[in-house]
Amino acid sequence: MPPDLTRGRPLEGKTVVVTRPRVQAASLVEPLRHLGAEVLLAPTIRIMPRALDDEIVRVVVNELAGYQLIIFTSANAVEVFLGYLTELGLPLASLDDAVVAAVGPKTASALEERGVACDVMAGDFVAEGLLHTLEERAVAPAGTRVLIPSARLARTVVPDALRASGAIVSVLPVYDTVPAKRLEVPAARIERADFITFTSGSTARRFAGLMDAAGTAGTAGGPGAGRPLAERLSGVALCSIGPATSDTLRELGLTVAVEASEHTAAGLVAAIAATACGLA
Repeated sequence: MPPDLTRGRPLEGKTVVVTRPRVQAASLVEPLRHLGAEVLLAPTIRIMPRALDDEIVRVVVNELAGYQLIIFTSANAVEVFLGYLTELGLPLASLDDAVVAAVGPKTASALEERGVACDVMAGDFVAEGLLHTLEERAVAPAGTRVLIPSARLARTVVPDALRASGAIVSVLPVYDTVPAKRLEVPAARIERADFITFTSGSTARRFAGLMDAAGTAGTAGGPGAGRPLAERLSGVALCSIGPATSDTLRELGLTVAVEASEHTAAGLVAAIAATACGLA
């Protein structure tokens, strides 16, 4: 039987940098601290909801009855989209005639906490897994009208695949991921950390941009001194929540040391703890 890594303090003496937005950080910060880590919160993006007075938003929300399948790919999309319904005085029962799908447990929990049943959840918590589950359940045959509330620059894997199979897909961007203007933790401190966590491609891309800027600023003798980011982070384990995030890190020329096998915040914490204990 594998050891229970939630007991004891396997991360005692370790420093972990969390790059996800501040409003989402607790799901990583709290368990990491519980396991003994010193956590440095350095959000690289923030979430900005799209205004309800946007004409397209109102049209889509008022035509919910026409969709047979609604897919949520993040908890942020759930919060913003259901907030639209509340603001317009529409009941959550407006979703009852559609199959409601979620990419992973956090997104499903966000739905259920707001009183919306999640009918379909991806088995492996990634977009590709959701597509497989939808195909197995036969809930998106050709001609199905599908609505996907999402981030403005979200991956297009799900809508592209559904359109290819004949579904009629509407993607509704309900929020933007806005880049942070600066790092809240000195770059030199980040470079001395033991682990850095990444929960999306956008957190990775913005992190690289901010660190590169800090390195350029340090060319006059500071810690960055103009060195490549991969070299500056050579002593830090870069930790990814899943394959898509890992691909982004590699595209940036960075090495992924830890990838969560369960693509959730809890899975990422467990993977870091296992690495610290020499079990991964």
